[in-house]
Amino acid sequence: MSLALSLLAYATAAVLLAFSLRRAVLLITACLPRPPDPPTTGLPDILILIPCRNEAASLPGLFDSLDRLDYPREQMRVVIVDDGSTDDTGAAARGFITARPWAQLISLPTNVGKAQALNEVLTPLPPSLVEHPERSAAQSKGRRERGEPSEEGASHGPGVGGEVIVIYDADHRPAPDSLRALVAPFVADPLQRTESNVAAVSGQMRVANGAESPAAFYAMIESHVHQLITMRAKDRLDLAPALLGSNCAYRLSALQAVGGFRRGVLLEDSDLTLAFALTGWRTRFAPASISEHHAPVTVRGYAKQHLRWNRGFHQVAGGRLASLWTNSQAQPRHPAPLRSGDYRAASLPLKLELTFFALGYADRLALLAGALFTVIDRMRPGTFGFPLWIWLIYFGLPALEMLAALVLAREPPGIFLRLVYVPFFFALDIGIALWSNMETLTRKPFAWSAAERQSNLATDKERL
Repeated sequence: MSLALSLLAYATAAVLLAFSLRRAVLLITACLPRPPDPPTTGLPDILILIPCRNEAASLPGLFDSLDRLDYPREQMRVVIVDDGSTDDTGAAARGFITARPWAQLISLPTNVGKAQALNEVLTPLPPSLVEHPERSAAQSKGRRERGEPSEEGASHGPGVGGEVIVIYDADHRPAPDSLRALVAPFVADPLQRTESNVAAVSGQMRVANGAESPAAFYAMIESHVHQLITMRAKDRLDLAPALLGSNCAYRLSALQAVGGFRRGVLLEDSDLTLAFALTGWRTRFAPASISEHHAPVTVRGYAKQHLRWNRGFHQVAGGRLASLWTNSQAQPRHPAPLRSGDYRAASLPLKLELTFFALGYADRLALLAGALFTVIDRMRPGTFGFPLWIWLIYFGLPALEMLAALVLAREPPGIFLRLVYVPFFFALDIGIALWSNMETLTRKPFAWSAAERQSNLATDKERL
């Protein structure tokens, strides 16, 4: 038994060292200088999808941002997908589309969730669900006042937009030049590969309220490290940078090739990251495409969000990870065959990186095991011989990542003082990881929960 426990202690140390080695490689790669991307020629036609449920308070800010986008209006169409809202989301959307012939509203009668709502838009819909601003505003108003179903528009499908699908959440505020930067990798691939195998691109999701509270700051520092260190390095190394849930773009043919958004998953973006890699497509990260949003400001809001993310990674690992190692050759399901060499089987480095990605917060569990071995060694010296230098590496590298991320994000000097909040929230993260694993082991149903919004907090205060 003692030999088995000693071997387990060394295995735990090896796992922590592996996570640390990955961090070191990504940190060094992200900080290395890189020549600017070559200029792109031409812009693709795009379809912007805005899935929303009970977002009446958030939509006006997004609409203002859409109006300021520097993109030819004749090459873009906006579709707002009202996923069975019970507030004034539909009314806010109708006010936006009325004077904009390039925008329309689709109202789903019942809530189906973000992933399925997006799938619904990409398949033909009954005309009664689609509202086009080209129709007479008076006619639309008359039908609504009479309580009659709308007969405006025709069946909706992919042809309404273009080959590139862009997704924005209601609480996002894309910068005017962000859309051009987001779609650039579809036009010209700086990795010197054919543009055809770029399936999806994520832009930068930047937390705008990082100074508002300790929880918002920690969400901001997590976001900076994940995007400006991890995703930036993975893009440079061609190791499938993760897709994000908003300010992201998909090639429609690639999305169709993997079966669209998997219904019921909590992290449809992370699920698609693995799905594309399994079929030989590539994902990219475009840091110059910046969209701002607000992070949860309360500890409760932060905890709920991260619990959902943890459970979401369990879904991703359970649904995709085994296929990553059992499929020796990527099997593309593209509607039209591409040129030879456009696809390849996942390399060993890519398989390893995607495994790290799918495991999500699993290193927290290894950390707890290592801490237990260390405590026992302190109480009874030599019991396991757990190497203490592991801790210097394991905690030292994240500290360097955070400092580098704040520098790359060009945050003001005063924000560095807020790093004192990190130990508390890291401990909270460990507790959330444990709780999420308990829920998964006990087979608690996966349940989506709305992210904390400033408008939600204001409503709660009014009720009190």
